[in-house]
Amino acid sequence: MKIRLLNLLLIGSIVSSVMLSSCKKDDDGTNPPTIENGTFTDSRDSKVYKWVKIGDQVWMAENLAYTGSDIQHIEDNGIWENNSDNDGWCYYTNDEHYGEMNGVLYQWEAAKTACPSGWHLPTNTEWTQLVNYLKQNGYSYDGVIGHDGIAKSLASDSGWDISDNEGAVGNTDFTEFRNKTGFSALQTGLRNSNGDFFAYSYCMWWNATEDGNSNANSRGLSHDKTKITYTTYFKQYGFSVRCVKD
Repeated sequence: MKIRLLNLLLIGSIVSSVMLSSCKKDDDGTNPPTIENGTFTDSRDSKVYKWVKIGDQVWMAENLAYTGSDIQHIEDNGIWENNSDNDGWCYYTNDEHYGEMNGVLYQWEAAKTACPSGWHLPTNTEWTQLVNYLKQNGYSYDGVIGHDGIAKSLASDSGWDISDNEGAVGNTDFTEFRNKTGFSALQTGLRNSNGDFFAYSYCMWWNATEDGNSNANSRGLSHDKTKITYTTYFKQYGFSVRCVKD
């Protein structure tokens, strides 16, 4: 009888240990919530885009590549710089090959109107919601809850310049967290307000939130950083666009 009782107690102890271990694994962020994904078609040009649901938000899982006649295609530096309407778009270095890979660079006013029906340019608040969700659900490169090193989980696991910085987008360390979200961000380069192309190891996305009459907010990734950046630039700059579902 004593032996049977001891066996029962031992089994109960093992079960309790397994349950506690499972709870701890969820709590420390090594098992982030499952991500949903799919595709949709832009009715304006029949282009098919991937999407991904992260938390309560549905984001495009690739950069917008809309080039309709309601926004200006501007290659010339002078015209780009002096376009006070800020409604221009271009391919990086004016090479359509970059557009096929990485989408289009938009000035801010063009970015505001370029998203397809049912989607919109995210506000700074919506970007913050995404960042906070990832931080709180263990998407930092080391899986620690609350850590803001979430850039790796948003970036494609290939196509970035190499970095030796621990946890950076361009470092191949922490492989299980590379593109963990399926957001699949790629480096795209930028276009300056004077029309010059630069910083190909970066990707910047416009926000719908203004910062005065001449500037607007943006978020971005760099090959050598672990965090998503938050910056303000002139509306003449050329940045990428990620639309979020209405």
